[in-house]
Amino acid sequence: MKVNEMSVIARHAMLPSYINMANFSERERQATLYTDLSLSVSELFLEVQSDKSQVILDKFCNSVCRFLLVASSQNLLDKFLLDKIQFAQFKNKWASKSFNTVYLIMDQQILNAYFKHQTDDLIHAWHMLLKFGAVDLRFSEEEIEDRFFQLFSK
Repeated sequence: MKVNEMSVIARHAMLPSYINMANFSERERQATLYTDLSLSVSELFLEVQSDKSQVILDKFCNSVCRFLLVASSQNLLDKFLLDKIQFAQFKNKWASKSFNTVYLIMDQQILNAYFKHQTDDLIHAWHMLLKFGAVDLRFSEEEIEDRFFQLFSK
């Protein structure tokens, strides 16, 4: 997956925040990035029960973009890099038995990364998202990349 290229696009995408910042401190900026990430993942999971695969892919790409923004702000992009073999390994995993559990675990990992400063939890949530997209949603690496670049390369 072209994470480096995607992260550059994400940083320039100028995505609107879900909730306005209370002030312009670094702490509030980080809180905003994590809130946006958490809410984008929520939107994705709200949509997965529909049969609108294009909308689901768009929501998935939005979550990818938000993850990359957080990773960039935390200087973790090197830990988010994946090659084709690593992405293919996600496809070899089993399908999730409960989307509710996947969502709750992913959200918990995101919150742990913010409140407890556990960067490994953010990386785990990133891997969970990619596995969810590849296995449960059946998106190919190419589909994700193509749609990501269409959405955010404006």
